[in-house]
Amino acid sequence: MSRRRLLLPIVLIALTPRVSHAQPPVLFSERQAAILESGRLLNTPAEFVLQHRKELALTDTQVTALERLASALRDSSTARTAIRVQQSLQSSENPDLSAAMEWTGPINESAIRDAMRVQSVIQADIMVAGARDRRLVGALLTPEQRAQLPELQMWELMKAARTGAK
Repeated sequence: MSRRRLLLPIVLIALTPRVSHAQPPVLFSERQAAILESGRLLNTPAEFVLQHRKELALTDTQVTALERLASALRDSSTARTAIRVQQSLQSSENPDLSAAMEWTGPINESAIRDAMRVQSVIQADIMVAGARDRRLVGALLTPEQRAQLPELQMWELMKAARTGAK
C-alpha cells in the first residue's frame, strides 16, 4: 500500500501535460471539472464507496447503510464546511496577513505566524473530520472491500488527470 502512495505523485506528474516555463499551466474546463469531482468524491467517502458498489460487490444491506450514512455525512459536512469557511474568512481578513503580501513596508512576523496557526488548525480539523468519516464508512465494509479502496482511489485520480488532457 505504501508503494501506491509513493507512485501516486509520480503518476500524476507523468500524466500532467508539458507546458513551457513561460506560460502558467492551464486546466481545460472538462479536465478541471473531472479533477474537482474526483476530489469531491474522495472527500465524501460514503458516496465514493457507493459509486464503486459493483467493483466492491456491496450487499444490499451495505448499500442501505451507506446511503443513510452518506446523507448524514453530507449534512454534517455542509455544516462543518460553513464553519471552516467562516473561520478562514475571518483569518484572511487579518490586516497583518494582508500586509505580508505587500512588496514594501514592515513585516509583522508574529502576526503572520499567528494567522498561519489558525489556518493550520482549520486544516487539521478538516483532516480529522475526513479521517473520522472514512473510519465510519470503513466499518461497514469487509476487510477485502477495504483492501480495494486505495486502488480505486488511485484509479479515480488517474482518470481525472487524463480527462480533457490535450
